[in-house]
Amino acid sequence: MDSFLDEKSTQAEMPALLTPDAKSGKSSRTRTSKPLLTILTLLSLAAAAFYFCRNGIPFYQTPTLSSSWNDDSEWPIPKIPGPELPAPVEPFEPLKRYSLHYGKVACWQNGGVWIKELTPVEMSSLAIDRFRDTARALEQADEDAFCTRLRMHGASFWQLPPQWPEHVNWCEAMDDCVKPTKKVSLEVGFPASGGVWMLDTSQGWDGLYPQSLGLRNTLTMDERCEVIKDLGGRFCEDIQVCPEMAALLGP
Repeated sequence: MDSFLDEKSTQAEMPALLTPDAKSGKSSRTRTSKPLLTILTLLSLAAAAFYFCRNGIPFYQTPTLSSSWNDDSEWPIPKIPGPELPAPVEPFEPLKRYSLHYGKVACWQNGGVWIKELTPVEMSSLAIDRFRDTARALEQADEDAFCTRLRMHGASFWQLPPQWPEHVNWCEAMDDCVKPTKKVSLEVGFPASGGVWMLDTSQGWDGLYPQSLGLRNTLTMDERCEVIKDLGGRFCEDIQVCPEMAALLGP
């Protein structure tokens, strides 16, 4: 009985004696592996940094400019206006010989444009369709011939490109913002019997209103001449010698 107890006691003491040594060995191995792991980690980071410095990040490439980066064919973004690249100018009226939207008649000549707001009777005398847009002539000779006829109705002239007023760089209709280079203030009518009736409007329409509205209501050129006469207009038998017509016939 005693021997059995001694043997059992001995067996119980053995783990207690062995446990400190076991723990001591495991702790020693842990202390040895931690510094080694730290050193390996630092070496790996250093190697990675060296590789990226020499070769760059594999998933990112520094953008490079083509030798023709300023070529229009390879430029996907609109260029910014500057001293060497002026801002584009939007189209402005007049754009056609006549358009319903603009409502005035125009022709292009000598680096500029002649413009006049005409009544239906005047448009009919110039063979302009009042109900459809009309493009300018393709040939300059044809455009010059039309300008000669339009000027006889008192058109004014604007030089192109227009000299926009200060703080204004565009208007939908140029003649609404820019003063004419050559202003003509004359209403005319050509009777069937010959000659010309002329009405000077350089002083404005204030003293002629509302009788002046009759000019818009005439159905024939002779009716127009009668209205001009009633408004105080003057008749000239020979167009070529009338002083008032000089501005309409001259260069």
